[in-house]
Formats: sequence, C-alpha cells, structure tokens
Amino acid sequence: MDNLEYSKLSKSSNDLFAYYPGIDVVVGLTNTLDDEDLFKEILILFYQNHGLDGEKLHKALLTGDIKSARFLIHTLKGVACSVGAIDLFNVLNSSTNTDDISTFDSSFEQGVLFELNKVLLGIKLQLIK
Repeated sequence: MDNLEYSKLSKSSNDLFAYYPGIDVVVGLTNTLDDEDLFKEILILFYQNHGLDGEKLHKALLTGDIKSARFLIHTLKGVACSVGAIDLFNVLNSSTNTDDISTFDSSFEQGVLFELNKVLLGIKLQLIK
C-alpha cells in the first residue's frame, strides 16, 4: 500500500472510528481488504452472534463452569481480533491460558463486560436498525 492509499484509509478509518468505540477500524478494514460494506456486515454479525456473550460468561463464572467460560473467552478473543476490538482482545487474552476459576475474578469480568458492551453499543447505535 503506498502512502496515498494509506492516508486515504487513515482518514476514512478515523471517521469510522468515531462511530465504533472500542474498535480499531484500520485493523477491521484491513481484515476485509478495505471493503467498508463487508466490514459493516461483519460488525452486524458480531453484534447478532455475540451480543449475549457477556451474560453467558457471567453465568459461567458464577456457576464455576470453567469449560463454558474458557470456550466463550476463546471464541470472543478470535472474533474480537478479527473485527479490530483490540482492547477487548487484550482483556480476554490476559487469562485465557489458565484452568483456575479463581483467577477469573470480578475485575476480569468487569473489564471484559466493559469492553464488550462498549463495542456492542457502538455497533448498535450505528448499524442496528
């Protein structure tokens, strides 16, 4: 990508970033080969498929269901990275490699829920009609 293309993408992505808090639009657009319509479609799918994951994770952690919690964390981590939700990815990544339920404390859960809800709200406000 030459400098002109990058500056055009940067301007476009900066405009989009304001609409999608918690999402690095440059990453998301890069993952869709700069196809803005496809990126928006993927964001809608993220919202539809993962909108309840915060509640599911909370329930799994409350009941000590480590298998379900790890599955949700792993799945969310993958899709967060692909849509450009880097802060969400980082919070999820911080404890993915542990089997000890006690390490999934309330600060972890609150961090995940905060980042996930930020991403979901931005998508809802812009794309969900």
